[in-house]
Amino acid sequence: MPMNARPPLRQAGISMLEVLVALIVISLGLLGVAAMQAAAINNTGIARSRSLGAIAADSMAASMHANNAYWAALTSANSNSWTVTSSSITGAPIMTLPPKDCAASSTTCNSADMAVYDTSQWGQLLGTLPGGSGQIACAPSTTNSPASCLITVSWQEKLSKVNAASMTAAATSNAQYQMVVVP
Repeated sequence: MPMNARPPLRQAGISMLEVLVALIVISLGLLGVAAMQAAAINNTGIARSRSLGAIAADSMAASMHANNAYWAALTSANSNSWTVTSSSITGAPIMTLPPKDCAASSTTCNSADMAVYDTSQWGQLLGTLPGGSGQIACAPSTTNSPASCLITVSWQEKLSKVNAASMTAAATSNAQYQMVVVP
């Protein structure tokens, strides 16, 4: 070994630049994870609303099946269409609020009273949805087909803000679930 040759230098630690680059890479990864978490929370809320909408429609369908005497006997003399919210029922034939409490054991209810009670209870269920409302449109039976009703549940749904440039000012949209029922 020559006398003036030095042994190779060894690095004793990591440089500040390497630490900064590592922090930037980790920070970008954590920002991506945070964005995915926010999207997952939003999508969970959307799935919840859609499930509640389907449950609400199914609930009204079950009430119609249980009160076949009213729903299957609708005639073409009325429009047989109602709009239902948590506080009102509008349409024809008229359903007067407040309904009789048909759940009470001391109350006697006929099929029309039961229809008003069930529809009012359905309206309370629709109130659990953001901006929830419902529509019932029934076609009376004919010689060729039985009575059928279209149940529509509508609500407001938050949109996922993935890309700020792609969003409009309104961050909600109207969503709905429809079901056809033969009472």
